[in-house]
Amino acid sequence: MENPAKAAWKAGKVTYVAWLSLPNIYTAEGMARLDFDIVNIDMQHGLIDYSDAVPMVQAIKAAGNTPFARVPWNEPGIIGKMLDAGAKGIIIPMVNTVAEAEAAVAACRYAPAGARSFGPTMAATGDPQYYDTAN
Repeated sequence: MENPAKAAWKAGKVTYVAWLSLPNIYTAEGMARLDFDIVNIDMQHGLIDYSDAVPMVQAIKAAGNTPFARVPWNEPGIIGKMLDAGAKGIIIPMVNTVAEAEAAVAACRYAPAGARSFGPTMAATGDPQYYDTAN
């Protein structure tokens, strides 16, 4: 299943992003039904933690939109968990060096392109090609 945001960028299109900072699945679903291409869950500066973010990802996907997450830090565990939950994109803050950028990319990709471990909980639901298209 193709990532709609990635497909739009490959085609040179502009995408519009809604930004969520409060942990509320109803707001996530409502914003996902508006004319945005992406709905981003802000776990860095917002009040949202992982247990709040997972049902928000599900609500955004159920409404037919593309969920992204800005994680709190450049750490493979939370990056992988948000991708496993079904986020189609990750915004990683405070990436200031080549080494930090390489670590961020590795956390998002399965081997051999990266170091992400395989364990998609919601991400693979309904997508038999998930592993082949996730990177």
